[in-house]
This record gives sequence, structure tokens and C-alpha cells, in this order.
Amino acid sequence: MTGPPDDCDLQALWQSQPPGNDGGTVIALNLIRQLAEELEHRVARRNRREYIAAAIAVAVFGWQMFALPSLLLRIGAGLCIVGAIAIVYMLHRLGTAPMLPSELALTSALEFHRVQLERQRDLHRNALSWYLLPAVPGVLVLAVGHFLAQPERRSQLIVLSVVMFLFMVGIYVLNRRKAARIQRQIDRLKENL
Repeated sequence: MTGPPDDCDLQALWQSQPPGNDGGTVIALNLIRQLAEELEHRVARRNRREYIAAAIAVAVFGWQMFALPSLLLRIGAGLCIVGAIAIVYMLHRLGTAPMLPSELALTSALEFHRVQLERQRDLHRNALSWYLLPAVPGVLVLAVGHFLAQPERRSQLIVLSVVMFLFMVGIYVLNRRKAARIQRQIDRLKENL
């Protein structure tokens, strides 16, 4: 079974078809439709994973709001819930990929697909503002709360804080790389317009 076509397949097909070849237009339109459908499915799977992770986070931190011993820790858990809700709201608002309308012609379909790729690129480029920063207040308040509640474990808490910071930096770097990959796809599409 062959995988979904990539942008290199599209470019090769485009360059190999003779001028005025209507059959090539149909093939190219089908490839664009396949690319758009694959993007839609990838985005939907990613969003589902994030929604499930947020639901788990809300459940865990919701339980902690009642179980943790200090008010500061409860506030931190509440801020984590607010952060998770903000993240999935922004993901839904900024990162959902709509279906390619079936009535679009080749040029319009290419333009639609390019716009959807740009949306995903911008989503990944801006992950610091919509994905990482909403989580920071809750994590910081929880860290300070644990630091104050358990002063004998300060060294462990510092190590954990550094690990969390490095984890967030890793997420930022991965999102920037993903944005760069999507930009290369956009550039290849622009060459074909």
C-alpha cells in the first residue's frame, strides 16, 4: 500500500505534464485533495490527543484542588486547570483544519491548502504564546507551594523545576522545527502556483 503523496510528488507531476493537459489538471487536483485530506486527518489526530491530555490534566488537577494540603497548592492546581482549558481553546480556534470544499477548482484548491498549511505553520511558530505560557502560572505556583511546604526537599524540587523548564524548551524547539517543515511545504506549493 502506498502512503499519501507528498509535495515532491506533486511538483514532479506538475513539471511532467504537457501544457494544456486537462487530464493532468484532474490528477493534480486529486493530489491536492489527498494532501489536504491527509493534513486534515493529521491535525484532527493531534487535536484529539491534546484534548484527551487536557481532560486528564483537568481531572487530576481538579482532584488536587480538594486534596492538596495548602491553599497555595490548590491555587496552583486551579491555575493549571485554567491553563489547560486556555490551551485547548486556542488549539481549537487556531489549529483546526477545515475540509477542502469539493467544488474548488485546481487553483482554488491549491490556495485553500496553502492557507491551511500557513495556519498550521503559524500555530507551531507561536506555540510559546498559546501553548507554553498558559501553563506557566500554574506550574510556578505549584513549584513555589511545594518548595514552601517541603523545605527539606528543596534540592529535589529545584531539579524537578529545571527538568520542567528543559521539557518546555524542548516543546518550543520541536514546534519551531515543525513550523520550518511546514514552511518548506508552503514554498514548494508556491512554486507550483
